[in-house]
Amino acid sequence: MKREASSESRLLEHGSSTVLPDLNDTLITKAGSVFCLCARDGDLDVDVNGSHGLYFHDTRFLERATLRIDGQPLTVLLSSAFQDDRSVCELTNPDLELADGTVLPKERLSIRRERALGRKVVETIEVRNFGAEPVGCRLDLEFATSFDDMFVIRGAAVGKRGKLHRPGWTTGGLLLRYDGADKRKRTTLIGFVPPPSAKGHGAVATYKLALEAGERATVRITISLEDRGPGALETKPVSSRRGEASFATVSVKSDNELFDQVLARSFEDLRMLATRERGETFFAAGVPWFVCLFGRDSLVTALQTLAYDARVAADTLLLVAKYQGRRHDEWRDEEPGKILHELRVDEKANLNEVPQTPYYGTIDATPLFICLLAEYVRWTGDLALFHKLRGNLERALRWIDDVADHDGDGFVDYESRSSKGLANQGWKDSGNAITNQDGSPVVPPVALVEVQGAVYRAKLDAAWLHRLEGDAARARELERAAETLRTRFQRAYWLPRRRFLAVALQQGSRPAASLASNQGQALWSGIVDPKHADAVAKRLLSTPMFSGWGIRTLAVGEAAFNPIDYQVGAVWPHDNSLIAAGLKRYGFEQEALRVFTAIYQAATRFPNYRLPEVFAGFARERYPEPVQYPVACSPQAWAAGALPFMLQTALGLTPDATRRELVIRRPALPDWLGEATVTGLQVGEASLDLHFRRSGTATHVKILRQRGKLRVRVESQQRQASAATHTKKRPVF
Repeated sequence: MKREASSESRLLEHGSSTVLPDLNDTLITKAGSVFCLCARDGDLDVDVNGSHGLYFHDTRFLERATLRIDGQPLTVLLSSAFQDDRSVCELTNPDLELADGTVLPKERLSIRRERALGRKVVETIEVRNFGAEPVGCRLDLEFATSFDDMFVIRGAAVGKRGKLHRPGWTTGGLLLRYDGADKRKRTTLIGFVPPPSAKGHGAVATYKLALEAGERATVRITISLEDRGPGALETKPVSSRRGEASFATVSVKSDNELFDQVLARSFEDLRMLATRERGETFFAAGVPWFVCLFGRDSLVTALQTLAYDARVAADTLLLVAKYQGRRHDEWRDEEPGKILHELRVDEKANLNEVPQTPYYGTIDATPLFICLLAEYVRWTGDLALFHKLRGNLERALRWIDDVADHDGDGFVDYESRSSKGLANQGWKDSGNAITNQDGSPVVPPVALVEVQGAVYRAKLDAAWLHRLEGDAARARELERAAETLRTRFQRAYWLPRRRFLAVALQQGSRPAASLASNQGQALWSGIVDPKHADAVAKRLLSTPMFSGWGIRTLAVGEAAFNPIDYQVGAVWPHDNSLIAAGLKRYGFEQEALRVFTAIYQAATRFPNYRLPEVFAGFARERYPEPVQYPVACSPQAWAAGALPFMLQTALGLTPDATRRELVIRRPALPDWLGEATVTGLQVGEASLDLHFRRSGTATHVKILRQRGKLRVRVESQQRQASAATHTKKRPVF
């Protein structure tokens, strides 16, 4: 029986477009833990689009907020989320029959609608008469909500419900209230300045406007959200990102203005997704479906952005460590030492109707936790964090060694025990994501190729950390274990007839022989034998895999291939960023730049230069721009981290703050970048400004400024030398 057959299971998967509404033509804004999805005219209306709403704590606190002039919708002239926490809509009237029977000709009124998110949501509506005659009209503002939680919005059965109160007017304004079955009281209080002329039946505020020629009227709406009750959550939204989630202490300036704009958008999206709760800042996975702590996504995004700001990485490590698994719990797929997958705080989670409290169905977050900790120390030299998390590190290693191999074949694998768990538990976690060559689903337990690489790398990283502390015996033990894994990996995963790595081993240690992008992330970890790296690189850049806009998740020609399915043919920017780092690591500079170029050029075709979570895998020759995936999160954290990470990869920035050293390994700018200046790069306590300049096929580096003690070394090895390093040398990111 396929796990995705029921909506209760399907809701746990990211990308089911049969359940989720299309997000195209939707304005998205976010500040802290509050986010808003609305139409281009600023309306929130679930009858128009089921995703619309004002959200807080995985709950929709407002599902309708519509504006009408004499009962009629307006014409959109401009619609923009011009900052990540605010939107503006410029509207005008169509030919409009007024209450007195006269017709107001079109384009006489200007209606400006600006909405700003923060501790409170403030909407300012300005109506101005640009006509030569006075205008009398009625402005109606209608509000409603059912306080649905995110799982219901995404297709889950409603489950147990509390009491939804009728809308009521108080001295503070319009009150919408829900007493949850989880004993939490959720309220939306809407205040109006000036007060409405009339308060209609239900939740309608009416203003009777009389505007002379050139006159304007302004209405200011303040929306306050509260979530009170048992638990440690804050009752009100935290302040906007400008106060509590600053990001990026490093700036980049190039001779390509378009690239600078694309990169700026990536940083804006990262700032937007930085979310502060429970005392720590982390990257929420993506708007709208995953504005929550998401182990793998939050860890990978922190890793992608370490070169630009290491503070979020430290907070993320501390936060996920708080939720590290303590016991065996089949409902939540929890195991001792395991790092969480997803944490939700909505009604269904609080009632234990879903396992995300937190849910632990991720096979790779635990080794990635170790990798991020080591990489954080390399950038910062902050051994204090390692000391604080050393117990968590050892518990993670014990999970890898003692728990995570369910069939005893020596490889970390997964098989969900939860009745509402994920069938697939790697980053490709949709129900049909991992298949055999004939398109049939793999049979658990499943040992993914890239996960073995993450485990290999985690063991080497843990060995490095222990060696820093003088524990040479433990370091050697971990290094031997890593080398044993690497040797066994080559025998088990390499498919000599097809000349690539199996996507996974399944029940009975049988290889799943479909050609997928997963092996590219195995390059990133360094587990791949150098003698196979050339064949893997060629496969990844071959026509069946490379669409022209990026590397597909599954190759054209595979039985399960579908360019418009979530993870069996579509293109993921974050996947490409890790693959590019893997190609660079093995010395395939031009191939890495080709992937960098494709993702950058794709970004230039999307609205506001914003890379979405995923886009369709159609060939570039077929369409002049990448085809959108209708329910992709956008903005999405590791998509926003993709281009900054690929720039770091191209520049070859390889730090070791514990040795006060920065190695710039085989820097290589793409042919669309002639120069790039990195200002404020921080390695340990030192900072420096670097200038990169391309001359022909060579890229030269100059230190413009340096503060603090740091040795900077430039390496220019050829492919053979770099590809031979897998254990002893420092990997390239």
